[in-house]
Amino acid sequence: MARYAYAPLSVDEERRGRFSHHQAAAEAERAAKVNERMPMFVGICVLVAIAFVLSRSPAQAGQAATPSVVPTTNSQQINSVPEGTAPVIQVVPTANSNTNAAADVSDNGPVIQVVKPIAESPSTTTTTSFSTASTSSSADCNCNIGELRKAALDATPPHIIECAAASDGESQSACHLPSATRYAALKQKGATLWMTGCSGAGKTTIATALEDRLVKAYGKHVYRLDGDNLRTGINRDLTFSEADRAESVRRTGEIATLFADSGVITLVGLISPYRGDRDAVRKRHEEQGIPFYEIFLDVPVDELKKRDPKGQYARVESGELKHFTCIDDPYEPPLQPEITLKTHELEIEQSADILFRRLEMDGILEGAPKLTPPGLPNPDGDEEIDLHVPAHLREERMAEAETLPKVLISDLDLNWLQVIG
Repeated sequence: MARYAYAPLSVDEERRGRFSHHQAAAEAERAAKVNERMPMFVGICVLVAIAFVLSRSPAQAGQAATPSVVPTTNSQQINSVPEGTAPVIQVVPTANSNTNAAADVSDNGPVIQVVKPIAESPSTTTTTSFSTASTSSSADCNCNIGELRKAALDATPPHIIECAAASDGESQSACHLPSATRYAALKQKGATLWMTGCSGAGKTTIATALEDRLVKAYGKHVYRLDGDNLRTGINRDLTFSEADRAESVRRTGEIATLFADSGVITLVGLISPYRGDRDAVRKRHEEQGIPFYEIFLDVPVDELKKRDPKGQYARVESGELKHFTCIDDPYEPPLQPEITLKTHELEIEQSADILFRRLEMDGILEGAPKLTPPGLPNPDGDEEIDLHVPAHLREERMAEAETLPKVLISDLDLNWLQVIG
């Protein structure tokens, strides 16, 4: 029987095997070290990059961060923007400047240039600069916020399409629930009662009394807007300057328009001293087809000084308060208000009752159109049906009547016919 045995291994083959095994072990150890040290290497690269960014030369960093500074005076105002053109606001960065003007206002932040196109010469522009530093107070700012706000409002597109159902320049009613449907469901109509008058005339007091009556006794949706709940919120950024007062009236008017359009009876109590601002609010309501009542609380200043519920008139007399409306700041009374209340001659409930009766008479407290005098229900299921023959059809209807059968009736029969009709 044949026998098998392993052949003796040569010296070269043995050495080659040991070398291959050793090389594989070394490669594995090297790969393990690379995997172990790679995260550390990546972290070092990130730190080097951060250090490079932070260690840029001061001159280079200053050149990139320093904006141009255009010296202005308090008398400079932003020119009015012509109709049909929009202002362009630009931030203009430049290199460092060692001029005295730059040194004076270098802490006031970047300069914004408002560029106003000139209609007569398209190539000519007028620029006005102001500082926008967040750390500086309004007293240190040479800008006129009122003019900037006016320019921005004038540049707003006049026709904004809210939804695809309404085309450009047309009514946006297609985007909303029809007013008639809303009012019928709420069983009331939306309206704005804008109470204007000097401080202490009773705007808030009368509005509160009317709101209490409408909500508690009649279950109506009413909301009151006045300086107390507006100045602590949406108007918190406004002062008592003429421009900020105008903006306060505009914002309040827009809110009142939305509230009234939703069917809420909105009671506004604002001094709103300038006639033009109140007229602008009235126009907004008329454009939306919303009832607007301007209510003038006509009270002599001497009577207001006697009331002085907040002690403000006493502070004016002592010189502590300046630019107080109706004393050393103007108040422009309405020329044709819907209602005038001389609250110094009326009790609070009497004034509230006058407003209530006006709302009732105009059908604001009912969801359907007001077709009948107060106290009577609306006929024909709140649908207005007019049986009168129009003037242009009268001759045609008279000729038709001549061809119809005739019957003799008495005066009493005619009266019953009119009742049925």
